[in-house]
Amino acid sequence: MEIDKIYNMDCLEGMRQIPDGSVDLVVTSPPYNFNLRIHYGKYGGWCDKDPNKYGGMMNDRLPMEEYFNWQRDCINEMLRVSKGLVFYNIQMITGNKVALCKILGEFADKVKEVIIWDKKNAEPAIKEGVLNSQYEYIIVFDKANAIARQFDTFNSGRGTVSNVWQIGKNTERSIKNHSAMFPLELPSKIMRLFSNDGDLVLDPFMGAGTTAVACVNEKRHFIGFELNREYFEKACKRIDIEQRQLKLE
Repeated sequence: MEIDKIYNMDCLEGMRQIPDGSVDLVVTSPPYNFNLRIHYGKYGGWCDKDPNKYGGMMNDRLPMEEYFNWQRDCINEMLRVSKGLVFYNIQMITGNKVALCKILGEFADKVKEVIIWDKKNAEPAIKEGVLNSQYEYIIVFDKANAIARQFDTFNSGRGTVSNVWQIGKNTERSIKNHSAMFPLELPSKIMRLFSNDGDLVLDPFMGAGTTAVACVNEKRHFIGFELNREYFEKACKRIDIEQRQLKLE
């Protein structure tokens, strides 16, 4: 597959075309299964009026076991194509809580670190008796040497970087039904700290192209997949604008 390109296709299908260990770094944030609800004390309820953050191109209310199986397969592919590190950003919500705990167990020997992304301002609770949500996880998987917390590539000095990052959440609403984009600073910081100029970065859930834009700014190459056509086209336009701006500079 060509680099510095996004493909409008399913990420599992796409990743299976990438050779083993050919990607320097994976940075991604999968769909959170936002619309799965609890109905009479059991998973399986939902509200048809709930907004679909992914434009209706995927089922955002998968049964818990199905969501777990899907994400397990995706993480296995990310680890296969990566030379080592996978940065996996996810928020624990009702629709993925059990699956996320199972993922941590399934990949316990591949979890190198867990970074807390403090979004500075909490999202209001959806109902009474629920805590406001102010953070998300960035789970760092490492197929090469997860037993050690020390990173082989770490572009900062000892004692200079915490595993709690305060970065304000993205507030852009330029894409209809997509309010789940992470801020540009998040993938940019990961790349600066844990990769080098010219490295190849994969994002299997490219969305509106934020990871690719960060790659352009940080002098990394990228490859990514996005199933939603609207997001894909928006991402391509964002990347093109960023590349032309850099040439002008």
